[in-house]
Amino acid sequence: MARLPFPNGVPYGAVRASASQESGTEKEYRVIFEAFRRFILHYENSAERLDIMEDIITLRASFLMDKALTGLRIDLDRALEILRNHNSFTTERERLQRDILIAAIDNLVDFAAAEEYAMFKDMPETVDERDMDTYGEICRRYNFIYAERENSQVLFAASMAAWWLTVDTDTVLTYMTQGDERVRAWHLSLEGLSYRKSEFPPELIPPIEWGCRCYLVADGFATVRAALPVPENYRKRIDPVFRESLATGGRIFSRAHRYFDMPLPEHMTKIVKRIKEKFHAKDNTR
Repeated sequence: MARLPFPNGVPYGAVRASASQESGTEKEYRVIFEAFRRFILHYENSAERLDIMEDIITLRASFLMDKALTGLRIDLDRALEILRNHNSFTTERERLQRDILIAAIDNLVDFAAAEEYAMFKDMPETVDERDMDTYGEICRRYNFIYAERENSQVLFAASMAAWWLTVDTDTVLTYMTQGDERVRAWHLSLEGLSYRKSEFPPELIPPIEWGCRCYLVADGFATVRAALPVPENYRKRIDPVFRESLATGGRIFSRAHRYFDMPLPEHMTKIVKRIKEKFHAKDNTR
């Protein structure tokens, strides 16, 4: 799959350099760690450090968008075409697809920057390259351990959004679980809830929590009859991080995620703007 162009000096092939049995996230982590290692080695050079910081955020954003585009079943070239040729759209579906793409880009670039900023804040004010292993554990925690489950959520949310686009607005959708011993009891309490697509609560579009495996079933155009009573206070039980849905043009990770607790400094917001501009034509950036 085509990707957001990597920073100078980071070849796409580097992602494939690891053993084939390693997960995609592990391979991606190795690429990020090489940039992180340069970050430590050039820590005292503030200008160089900022450049490498941008490289790291660009890499993480690229990997997150790769998962989103995989879930949406489009490649980067097609995504850029949709973003830039919006004035020639002939269908509502094309417009909605563009809205979803913009929502994914804006959210995932913001998320990548917030995640890496949280990692940088975990670093000591002064570093010693002899302690590279210690710093490497911080990098691994964010860019492999946390990233692995974040990547899964992005892929799931984007896959759900791709499916959502194929469903007619008057179709009745029903919330379902996997029906096995791993299903959380309160997720099971939602099974069978039905709404027309046009009325379906965004917070009930899976995933509704970390590791959620629930899904929706399209039941055609029948009238919703004898709908199950909505469990009391179910909204309070949904992880606020997932109260929005990419399927309806919302965020994958809402502002409730702890990464967003810390406002980004000005130099980081400039990095975010530059990365987004790699996706958006100038007049499309919002």
